[in-house]
Amino acid sequence: MIKMLSITDMPLTELEALCTSMGEPVYRAKQILSWIYEKGVTTFDGMSDLSKNFRKQLEEKYQVFQTSVDSITQTADGSEKFLIHLFDENAIESVLLREDKRITACISTQVGCAMACRFCASGVLGFERNLTAGEMVEQALHIKDHLHNEERLTNIVFMGIGEPLKNYDNVVKAVRIINAEWGLGIGARHITISTVGIIEGIRRLAQEGIQVNLAISLHAPNDIIRSKIIPSNKKTGINNIITAAREYFKTTRRDISFEYILIDGVNASKKDAETLASLLKGVQCNINLLPVNPVEEFHLKPPPQETIEMFCKTLEKHGLVVTLRKKKGDNINAACGQLRLQRHKFLWKKENLFVK
Repeated sequence: MIKMLSITDMPLTELEALCTSMGEPVYRAKQILSWIYEKGVTTFDGMSDLSKNFRKQLEEKYQVFQTSVDSITQTADGSEKFLIHLFDENAIESVLLREDKRITACISTQVGCAMACRFCASGVLGFERNLTAGEMVEQALHIKDHLHNEERLTNIVFMGIGEPLKNYDNVVKAVRIINAEWGLGIGARHITISTVGIIEGIRRLAQEGIQVNLAISLHAPNDIIRSKIIPSNKKTGINNIITAAREYFKTTRRDISFEYILIDGVNASKKDAETLASLLKGVQCNINLLPVNPVEEFHLKPPPQETIEMFCKTLEKHGLVVTLRKKKGDNINAACGQLRLQRHKFLWKKENLFVK
Protein backbone atom coordinates (compact mmCIF):
# COMPACT_ATOMS: atom_id res chain seq x y z
CA MET A 1 0.00 0.00 0.00
CA ILE A 2 1.35 3.43 -0.98
CA LYS A 3 1.38 5.98 1.84
CA MET A 4 0.17 9.46 0.93
CA LEU A 5 1.80 12.42 2.61
CA SER A 6 -0.15 13.62 5.64
CA ILE A 7 -0.67 17.18 6.87
CA THR A 8 -0.16 16.04 10.46
CA ASP A 9 3.45 15.24 9.57
CA MET A 10 4.09 18.90 8.70
CA PRO A 11 5.09 21.75 10.99
CA LEU A 12 3.90 25.24 10.10
CA THR A 13 7.01 26.14 8.06
CA GLU A 14 6.64 23.06 5.82
CA LEU A 15 2.95 23.71 5.25
CA GLU A 16 3.59 27.37 4.45
CA ALA A 17 6.15 26.32 1.83
CA LEU A 18 3.64 23.84 0.40
CA CYS A 19 0.92 26.48 0.12
CA THR A 20 3.32 28.89 -1.58
CA SER A 21 4.42 26.21 -4.04
CA MET A 22 0.75 25.65 -4.96
CA GLY A 23 0.20 29.35 -5.67
CA GLU A 24 -1.69 30.05 -2.44
CA PRO A 25 -0.97 32.82 0.10
CA VAL A 26 1.13 31.77 3.09
CA TYR A 27 -1.70 32.37 5.58
CA ARG A 28 -3.56 29.35 4.15
CA ALA A 29 -1.24 27.16 6.20
CA LYS A 30 -2.56 28.49 9.50
CA GLN A 31 -6.12 28.14 8.24
CA ILE A 32 -5.52 24.46 7.49
CA LEU A 33 -3.86 23.84 10.84
CA SER A 34 -6.69 25.60 12.67
CA TRP A 35 -9.21 23.25 11.07
CA ILE A 36 -7.20 20.23 12.21
CA TYR A 37 -5.99 21.18 15.70
CA GLU A 38 -8.77 23.49 16.90
CA LYS A 39 -11.89 22.30 15.09
CA GLY A 40 -11.13 18.60 14.71
CA VAL A 41 -11.69 18.39 10.96
CA THR A 42 -10.21 15.26 9.38
CA THR A 43 -10.82 15.87 5.65
CA PHE A 44 -10.11 18.72 3.26
CA ASP A 45 -13.81 18.84 2.33
CA GLY A 46 -14.59 20.25 5.77
CA MET A 47 -12.26 23.23 5.35
CA SER A 48 -14.88 25.63 4.05
CA ASP A 49 -12.71 28.75 3.86
CA LEU A 50 -10.41 27.12 1.28
CA SER A 51 -11.37 27.30 -2.38
CA LYS A 52 -12.78 24.14 -3.96
CA ASN A 53 -9.90 24.09 -6.44
CA PHE A 54 -7.28 24.29 -3.65
CA ARG A 55 -9.03 21.54 -1.70
CA LYS A 56 -9.10 19.36 -4.80
CA GLN A 57 -5.38 19.92 -5.39
CA LEU A 58 -4.61 18.99 -1.80
CA GLU A 59 -6.72 15.83 -1.97
CA GLU A 60 -4.82 14.59 -5.03
CA LYS A 61 -1.48 14.40 -3.19
CA TYR A 62 -2.14 14.69 0.53
CA GLN A 63 -4.41 13.52 3.29
CA VAL A 64 -5.32 15.12 6.58
CA PHE A 65 -5.25 11.92 8.66
CA GLN A 66 -3.34 8.73 7.89
CA THR A 67 -4.75 6.72 10.81
CA SER A 68 -8.17 5.68 12.09
CA VAL A 69 -9.61 4.37 15.34
CA ASP A 70 -10.21 0.63 15.17
CA SER A 71 -11.80 0.29 18.62
CA ILE A 72 -12.15 2.03 21.99
CA THR A 73 -12.38 -0.01 25.18
CA GLN A 74 -13.40 1.54 28.48
CA THR A 75 -12.74 0.59 32.09
CA ALA A 76 -14.41 1.54 35.36
CA ASP A 77 -11.60 3.88 36.43
CA GLY A 78 -12.19 6.13 33.41
CA SER A 79 -9.25 4.88 31.33
CA GLU A 80 -9.92 4.22 27.67
CA LYS A 81 -7.73 2.21 25.30
CA PHE A 82 -7.63 3.15 21.61
CA LEU A 83 -6.56 0.58 19.06
CA ILE A 84 -5.31 2.68 16.14
CA HIS A 85 -5.30 1.35 12.58
CA LEU A 86 -2.33 2.36 10.39
CA PHE A 87 -2.12 2.68 6.62
CA ASP A 88 -0.07 -0.52 6.28
CA GLU A 89 -2.58 -2.65 8.25
CA ASN A 90 -0.46 -2.50 11.40
CA ALA A 91 -1.99 -1.44 14.71
CA ILE A 92 -0.76 0.56 17.68
CA GLU A 93 -2.24 1.55 21.02
CA SER A 94 -2.98 4.80 22.81
CA VAL A 95 -4.52 5.28 26.23
CA LEU A 96 -6.68 8.06 27.61
CA LEU A 97 -6.05 8.48 31.34
CA ARG A 98 -8.27 10.61 33.57
CA GLU A 99 -7.23 11.78 37.03
CA ASP A 100 -9.27 14.71 38.38
CA LYS A 101 -8.72 17.58 35.93
CA ARG A 102 -5.57 15.98 34.53
CA ILE A 103 -6.37 14.30 31.22
CA THR A 104 -3.44 12.49 29.65
CA ALA A 105 -2.87 10.89 26.27
CA CYS A 106 -0.35 8.05 26.44
CA ILE A 107 0.92 7.53 22.91
CA SER A 108 3.05 4.98 21.08
CA THR A 109 6.21 5.79 19.13
CA GLN A 110 6.89 2.53 17.28
CA VAL A 111 5.02 -0.45 15.87
CA GLY A 112 6.27 -3.08 18.28
CA CYS A 113 9.46 -2.72 20.30
CA ALA A 114 12.98 -4.13 20.06
CA MET A 115 13.80 -3.65 23.76
CA ALA A 116 12.12 -6.97 24.74
CA CYS A 117 11.67 -6.08 28.42
CA ARG A 118 10.62 -9.23 30.26
CA PHE A 119 7.51 -7.69 31.83
CA CYS A 120 6.14 -5.73 28.86
CA ALA A 121 3.78 -7.00 26.16
CA SER A 122 4.99 -4.35 23.68
CA GLY A 123 8.00 -6.42 22.62
CA VAL A 124 6.35 -9.86 22.43
CA LEU A 125 5.60 -9.47 18.72
CA GLY A 126 8.97 -7.89 17.94
CA PHE A 127 9.76 -4.60 16.21
CA GLU A 128 8.04 -3.64 12.94
CA ARG A 129 8.89 0.01 12.22
CA ASN A 130 9.12 3.54 13.57
CA LEU A 131 6.05 5.75 13.57
CA THR A 132 6.12 9.06 11.75
CA ALA A 133 5.62 12.29 13.65
CA GLY A 134 2.14 12.54 12.15
CA GLU A 135 1.17 9.06 13.32
CA MET A 136 2.12 10.12 16.85
CA VAL A 137 0.35 13.47 16.65
CA GLU A 138 -2.81 11.80 15.37
CA GLN A 139 -2.99 9.56 18.43
CA ALA A 140 -3.28 12.70 20.55
CA LEU A 141 -5.83 14.15 18.12
CA HIS A 142 -7.99 11.01 18.19
CA ILE A 143 -8.06 11.21 21.99
CA LYS A 144 -8.69 14.99 22.00
CA ASP A 145 -11.60 14.64 19.58
CA HIS A 146 -13.08 11.85 21.72
CA LEU A 147 -13.23 13.94 24.91
CA HIS A 148 -16.46 15.28 26.38
CA ASN A 149 -17.24 18.95 25.76
CA GLU A 150 -16.12 20.08 29.21
CA GLU A 151 -12.84 18.13 29.03
CA ARG A 152 -9.47 19.32 27.74
CA LEU A 153 -6.36 17.34 26.95
CA THR A 154 -3.75 18.55 29.45
CA ASN A 155 -0.81 16.14 29.25
CA ILE A 156 1.04 13.95 26.78
CA VAL A 157 3.24 11.01 27.72
CA PHE A 158 5.34 9.12 25.18
CA MET A 159 5.00 5.87 27.14
CA GLY A 160 3.05 3.59 24.83
CA ILE A 161 4.43 0.91 22.55
CA GLY A 162 8.07 1.41 21.51
CA GLU A 163 11.24 3.10 22.73
CA PRO A 164 10.88 6.85 21.98
CA LEU A 165 14.60 7.61 21.88
CA LYS A 166 15.13 4.90 19.24
CA ASN A 167 12.85 7.00 17.01
CA TYR A 168 14.45 10.23 18.13
CA ASP A 169 13.94 12.62 15.19
CA ASN A 170 10.28 11.77 14.67
CA VAL A 171 9.53 11.95 18.40
CA VAL A 172 11.10 15.40 18.76
CA LYS A 173 9.25 16.58 15.65
CA ALA A 174 5.97 15.31 17.14
CA VAL A 175 6.76 17.06 20.45
CA ARG A 176 7.29 20.37 18.68
CA ILE A 177 3.99 20.02 16.78
CA ILE A 178 2.09 19.08 19.95
CA ASN A 179 3.73 21.97 21.83
CA ALA A 180 3.29 24.61 19.12
CA GLU A 181 0.72 27.39 19.46
CA TRP A 182 -0.61 26.46 16.01
CA GLY A 183 -0.65 22.78 16.99
CA LEU A 184 -2.15 21.25 20.11
CA GLY A 185 -0.69 24.00 22.28
CA ILE A 186 0.29 21.72 25.17
CA GLY A 187 3.10 23.16 27.26
CA ALA A 188 6.45 21.37 27.15
CA ARG A 189 6.35 20.86 30.92
CA HIS A 190 3.17 18.84 30.42
CA ILE A 191 4.91 16.50 27.95
CA THR A 192 6.90 13.50 29.14
CA ILE A 193 9.25 11.31 27.13
CA SER A 194 9.97 7.89 28.61
CA THR A 195 13.05 5.83 27.83
CA VAL A 196 14.54 2.54 28.92
CA GLY A 197 17.88 4.37 29.07
CA ILE A 198 19.19 5.27 25.60
CA ILE A 199 22.25 7.29 26.62
CA GLU A 200 22.85 9.07 23.31
CA GLY A 201 19.17 10.02 23.11
CA ILE A 202 19.12 11.42 26.65
CA ARG A 203 22.15 13.57 25.89
CA ARG A 204 20.66 14.81 22.60
CA LEU A 205 17.35 15.62 24.27
CA ALA A 206 19.12 17.72 26.88
CA GLN A 207 20.41 19.97 24.08
CA GLU A 208 17.06 20.46 22.29
CA GLY A 209 16.01 23.46 24.36
CA ILE A 210 12.54 22.08 25.07
CA GLN A 211 11.48 21.80 28.70
CA VAL A 212 9.96 18.33 28.46
CA ASN A 213 9.97 15.86 31.33
CA LEU A 214 12.27 12.86 31.12
CA ALA A 215 11.15 9.55 32.60
CA ILE A 216 13.64 6.70 32.78
CA SER A 217 12.34 3.16 33.11
CA LEU A 218 14.76 1.90 35.72
CA HIS A 219 12.92 -1.07 37.26
CA ALA A 220 15.95 -2.45 39.12
CA PRO A 221 18.54 -1.32 41.68
CA ASN A 222 21.58 -2.99 40.07
CA ASP A 223 22.89 -4.43 36.81
CA ILE A 224 22.34 -8.06 37.78
CA ILE A 225 18.58 -7.66 38.18
CA ARG A 226 18.15 -5.06 35.45
CA SER A 227 19.95 -7.11 32.79
CA LYS A 228 17.62 -10.03 33.53
CA ILE A 229 14.45 -8.02 32.95
CA ILE A 230 15.79 -5.41 30.48
CA PRO A 231 18.20 -7.12 28.02
CA SER A 232 19.47 -3.81 26.58
CA ASN A 233 21.00 -3.01 29.98
CA LYS A 234 23.84 -5.44 29.26
CA LYS A 235 25.25 -2.91 26.80
CA THR A 236 24.21 0.22 28.68
CA GLY A 237 24.82 -0.33 32.38
CA ILE A 238 22.82 1.23 35.18
CA ASN A 239 25.60 3.58 36.37
CA ASN A 240 25.92 5.08 32.88
CA ILE A 241 22.17 5.75 32.87
CA ILE A 242 22.36 7.53 36.24
CA THR A 243 25.29 9.60 34.98
CA ALA A 244 23.27 10.63 31.89
CA ALA A 245 20.33 11.53 34.15
CA ARG A 246 22.55 13.77 36.28
CA GLU A 247 23.81 15.47 33.12
CA TYR A 248 20.25 15.96 31.89
CA PHE A 249 19.28 17.71 35.12
CA LYS A 250 22.43 19.85 35.07
CA THR A 251 21.64 21.05 31.54
CA THR A 252 17.86 21.43 31.74
CA ARG A 253 17.22 21.92 35.49
CA ARG A 254 14.33 19.50 35.06
CA ASP A 255 13.85 16.78 37.68
CA ILE A 256 14.13 13.21 36.42
CA SER A 257 11.36 10.66 36.96
CA PHE A 258 12.46 7.08 37.51
CA GLU A 259 9.80 4.50 36.72
CA TYR A 260 10.03 1.36 38.82
CA ILE A 261 7.70 -1.58 38.24
CA LEU A 262 7.49 -3.78 41.32
CA ILE A 263 7.67 -7.50 40.52
CA ASP A 264 7.19 -10.06 43.26
CA GLY A 265 10.34 -12.07 43.92
CA VAL A 266 12.40 -10.08 41.41
CA ASN A 267 13.05 -6.46 42.46
CA ALA A 268 10.84 -5.67 45.45
CA SER A 269 12.76 -6.79 48.54
CA LYS A 270 13.94 -4.62 51.43
CA LYS A 271 17.51 -5.03 50.15
CA ASP A 272 16.43 -3.90 46.67
CA ALA A 273 14.87 -0.76 48.16
CA GLU A 274 18.01 0.04 50.15
CA THR A 275 20.24 -0.51 47.08
CA LEU A 276 17.99 1.71 44.97
CA ALA A 277 18.10 4.47 47.58
CA SER A 278 21.90 4.31 47.59
CA LEU A 279 22.02 4.38 43.76
CA LEU A 280 19.85 7.51 43.55
CA LYS A 281 21.46 9.39 46.42
CA GLY A 282 22.00 13.01 45.38
CA VAL A 283 20.06 12.68 42.09
CA GLN A 284 17.38 15.36 41.66
CA CYS A 285 14.51 13.01 40.95
CA ASN A 286 11.21 11.45 41.88
CA ILE A 287 10.41 7.75 41.80
CA ASN A 288 7.17 6.37 40.41
CA LEU A 289 6.38 2.92 41.80
CA LEU A 290 3.89 0.75 39.96
CA PRO A 291 2.90 -2.86 40.70
CA VAL A 292 3.46 -4.95 37.55
CA ASN A 293 0.49 -5.57 35.27
CA PRO A 294 0.23 -9.34 34.78
CA VAL A 295 1.02 -10.42 31.21
CA GLU A 296 0.08 -13.98 30.27
CA GLU A 297 3.35 -14.63 28.43
CA PHE A 298 5.61 -13.72 31.38
CA HIS A 299 3.97 -15.23 34.49
CA LEU A 300 4.93 -12.26 36.66
CA LYS A 301 2.84 -10.95 39.54
CA PRO A 302 2.78 -7.84 41.73
CA PRO A 303 4.06 -8.04 45.32
CA PRO A 304 1.64 -8.19 48.27
CA GLN A 305 0.38 -4.80 49.45
CA GLU A 306 2.52 -4.89 52.60
CA THR A 307 5.65 -5.40 50.47
CA ILE A 308 4.71 -2.48 48.25
CA GLU A 309 4.22 -0.23 51.29
CA MET A 310 7.52 -1.38 52.81
CA PHE A 311 9.38 -0.58 49.58
CA CYS A 312 7.82 2.86 49.41
CA LYS A 313 8.54 3.70 53.07
CA THR A 314 12.15 2.52 52.78
CA LEU A 315 12.82 4.93 49.91
CA GLU A 316 11.08 7.80 51.73
CA LYS A 317 13.18 7.11 54.83
CA HIS A 318 16.22 7.94 52.69
CA GLY A 319 14.71 11.28 51.67
CA LEU A 320 13.56 10.26 48.18
CA VAL A 321 10.33 11.60 46.66
CA VAL A 322 8.10 8.60 45.90
CA THR A 323 4.73 8.28 44.17
CA LEU A 324 2.84 5.02 44.31
CA ARG A 325 0.89 4.77 41.07
CA LYS A 326 -2.44 3.06 40.76
CA LYS A 327 -2.73 0.32 38.17
CA LYS A 328 -5.00 1.64 35.43
CA GLY A 329 -6.71 -0.25 32.69
CA ASP A 330 -5.17 -3.69 33.21
CA ASN A 331 -8.65 -5.22 33.13
CA ILE A 332 -9.06 -3.93 29.54
CA ASN A 333 -5.56 -4.98 28.52
CA ALA A 334 -4.46 -1.36 28.67
CA ALA A 335 -0.95 -2.10 29.87
CA CYS A 336 1.54 -1.46 27.06
CA GLY A 337 1.05 -3.71 24.07
CA GLN A 338 -1.62 -6.00 25.50
CA LEU A 339 -4.53 -4.92 23.31
CA ARG A 340 -2.40 -5.13 20.16
CA LEU A 341 -1.21 -8.57 21.29
CA GLN A 342 -4.81 -9.68 21.78
CA ARG A 343 -5.64 -8.52 18.25
CA HIS A 344 -2.74 -10.50 16.76
CA LYS A 345 -3.77 -13.60 18.68
CA PHE A 346 -7.33 -13.27 17.38
CA LEU A 347 -6.19 -12.78 13.77
CA TRP A 348 -3.76 -15.71 14.05
CA LYS A 349 -6.52 -18.00 15.35
CA LYS A 350 -8.86 -16.81 12.62
CA GLU A 351 -6.28 -17.38 9.86
CA ASN A 352 -5.34 -20.81 11.23
CA LEU A 353 -8.82 -22.02 12.16
CA PHE A 354 -8.99 -24.49 9.31
CA VAL A 355 -5.29 -25.34 9.14
CA LYS A 356 -4.54 -28.88 10.33
